[in-house]
Amino acid sequence: MLHSRWRGYAMITLIVAAGTALNWVLSRWLTLTDLAMVYLLGVIVAAAYFERDASIACAVLSFIALDFFFVPPYLTLHFTHSEHLITGIVLLIVGVSTSALAARVRAEMQRATRAAVLASEEQLRNSLLASLSHDLRTPLAVIAGSASTLRENRSRLSTEEQNQLLEQIVEQSRIMSLDVSDVLEMTRLHAGPVILDRQWHPLEELIGAALERCKSKLLDHEVAVRISPDVPMIHVDGVLIEKLFVNLLENAARYTPPGTHVTIGVSRSDNHVDVILEDDGPGIPDALQPHLFEKFTRASSEGAVAGSGLGLSICRAVAQLHEMELSADNKPQGGARFVLSIPYSVPPDATESQHD
Repeated sequence: MLHSRWRGYAMITLIVAAGTALNWVLSRWLTLTDLAMVYLLGVIVAAAYFERDASIACAVLSFIALDFFFVPPYLTLHFTHSEHLITGIVLLIVGVSTSALAARVRAEMQRATRAAVLASEEQLRNSLLASLSHDLRTPLAVIAGSASTLRENRSRLSTEEQNQLLEQIVEQSRIMSLDVSDVLEMTRLHAGPVILDRQWHPLEELIGAALERCKSKLLDHEVAVRISPDVPMIHVDGVLIEKLFVNLLENAARYTPPGTHVTIGVSRSDNHVDVILEDDGPGIPDALQPHLFEKFTRASSEGAVAGSGLGLSICRAVAQLHEMELSADNKPQGGARFVLSIPYSVPPDATESQHD
């Protein structure tokens, strides 16, 4: 705060100095009132960009500079004519008034911005809670029904039927866990500044970890991974990037029929790495493409596919935090394609080896 204040005072000193230099050139053609307008322009600039104290100081310095350099007797703080004094006082009054008005406008804008942010956060919380309560109803009903059936009819159920009910309970519990996880992740990403725990990670390890977490979802799909040998390590928050890959893979498994292919390709270009995930599913509907990465967007009709509708919006938020680009389109031969463009720099060890 103190550093910022002194920086403001230094800048308004430069503004007054620039105004004085300009007036020194123009003084042979302009009247004293015109020269005062040049200083006033500097005061307006200071009021627009700096705090109230600094802009008022600019007005005072401008008043002093006008008297000292351009009012006879020169290089003194003395007014010999009343009209000169009036011009200087008007400059001071208008400058101070402009500074006060700019400070008031800035304060009103900050209050309006805070109110808008609070309203947006409240709307997000309400939407997340509504989504969570809606999406948990179905798995809770299935769990309750399966558990009730096991409790009341276990003696009449075969071992296979009991295992099927238990499998339903486990699967629906997993769906609930994912939904809650997505809501918590989205809340964290929008709650305030996110501090990234950046480390150097091999991309194949992050993709491999995501594939391991999605193993059960991808059992009915043929998955192929192709990574170019020249792909470097990337400087990212490994937990968040792994979550991004998990969401993309689960999205592919959720919206493509069993037996279809899911392909992950990783290649390097001049200044970034491209991770391309493709599937052989129905692709992305044209009407949905502009809204694909928005919160609560689903490709299927409501209730047809389980999920919170937050997975891809989380992917986009994580990508933006890392200054990456995430896009989606359809392959010419059918199926969806997601492209994550990752900017990279040379890892420290590689830089040191280049200097050796």
